[in-house]
Amino acid sequence: MAKVVGGFASSHTPLMYMEGKDWGKRGEQDRRNRELIKMPEGKRVTYDELEALADPAIKKQINEETFIRKEAAIQKGLDDLERRFVQTNPDVVVMFGDDQSEWFFDENMPSINVYWGDKIHILPRGESGPLRSYLTEEMDFPVQRDLGLHIIEHLMEREFDVSHSQYQAEKYGGKIGPATWYLDMERETEPRPFGVPHAFGFAMGRWFGGKVIPIVPISINTCYPPNWISPKRAYSLGKAVREAVDNWDSGLKVAMACSGGLSHFVVDEEIDRLSLKGLTEGNGELLSSLPRHRLQSATTETLNWVATAGAMNGTPMEQITYEPGYRSLAGTGCGCAVGHWHA
Repeated sequence: MAKVVGGFASSHTPLMYMEGKDWGKRGEQDRRNRELIKMPEGKRVTYDELEALADPAIKKQINEETFIRKEAAIQKGLDDLERRFVQTNPDVVVMFGDDQSEWFFDENMPSINVYWGDKIHILPRGESGPLRSYLTEEMDFPVQRDLGLHIIEHLMEREFDVSHSQYQAEKYGGKIGPATWYLDMERETEPRPFGVPHAFGFAMGRWFGGKVIPIVPISINTCYPPNWISPKRAYSLGKAVREAVDNWDSGLKVAMACSGGLSHFVVDEEIDRLSLKGLTEGNGELLSSLPRHRLQSATTETLNWVATAGAMNGTPMEQITYEPGYRSLAGTGCGCAVGHWHA
């Protein structure tokens, strides 16, 4: 049978690959962001409204010296995760990630999708910055098709209604919203060629250590209501995927992985620390009951970690890095984290 040899996770926000001296520029761009959520109310607000309500103590963290210090801690954590991943040397990586206007739109928005084609196409991302992040060469990356099919069939037997994909389209585009919760506006993306979604691509480029290892990408709709996945369902999904891997007759070494989150586009240290508590304690009950109203906008990517925790069967995660990545006086930014589950 297959053997799970570890779990790996990191955020993939631009703060994970931008130089600290440029964080403030990203904060200025947040003025145009339509997905800023004020906590603890869970209400969508404008940048100006958010800044007016922000904790004045945030000002102490909005300076280049602090940005550079946090950048160094983040890069050290990612380097450590890369070292551990390379040393583990898995044969296959099962990856949980979300999709943000990349492959899926309201024409057909699956809650859970498993990709099981022979290969997945990589297109370089232009916004990589001077620090290593996404893959930079156009290429076809191998997919472990047999395991993908096995996971789909197992999930169907476990009463998960799973969408599946075997190939990519030439172009992707469409509309998302309006719907419920924070998504009370419409988002539109013009059709364009698109490679692997960034939730997978960041990990493959930043901490795979240059290794070309077959993957199984599992996309979960964390971001967009009304059929976004709940914390409980995400954790249960991870456990069911682990069952499938454990009974896969292959003898191969399998790693579980994810990227995304933690809180953003507004830093919410309370939900970050609650999530990290559940992850580092291996507390599935806590992770399954994370408050829905605090998991809105892109903070929902925390559920990629919840699914991975489920796949690690209650093993406590080692927290390598956590930095509350404030980048503006309004408190916009991201909870920047790196974690590792030992087998």
